[in-house]
Amino acid sequence: MPNLSKADRSMDALDQEIRRLRVKAKQLEEKIDDNFNYFQQHSGSMFVRSLLPRRIEDDEQVTGLRLLDVALQNEKLQGILLKLADIIAEKLGDGLNWLTTRVFKK
Repeated sequence: MPNLSKADRSMDALDQEIRRLRVKAKQLEEKIDDNFNYFQQHSGSMFVRSLLPRRIEDDEQVTGLRLLDVALQNEKLQGILLKLADIIAEKLGDGLNWLTTRVFKK
C-alpha cells in the first residue's frame, strides 16, 4: 500500500468526519420526528391539563362556583375531558390538513 501524504490523510479524516456527522444528523432528524409525533398525539391533553387545576384546596376557588370547582377536581371528569380534547384536537388537525391541501395545491 502506498504511503499517504499528509493532505491525503487529512482528506480521509475529513471524509470520515463527514460520514459521522451525516449519521448523527440522520439520528437527530429521527428524534425530532419522534418528538413532533408525540407532541401532535398529546397536544390536546396537554392543553386541557394546563387549564385544569392540579388540586383545589378547601378554601381555594378557581371558577368562583363551588360546584364547578368540585367537579373540576374529579379525576374521572378530568379523564373524560382529556379524551374529549384529544378527539377534538385530532378532528381539528384533520380539518386543517384538508384545508391546507385544498388551498395550497401542489
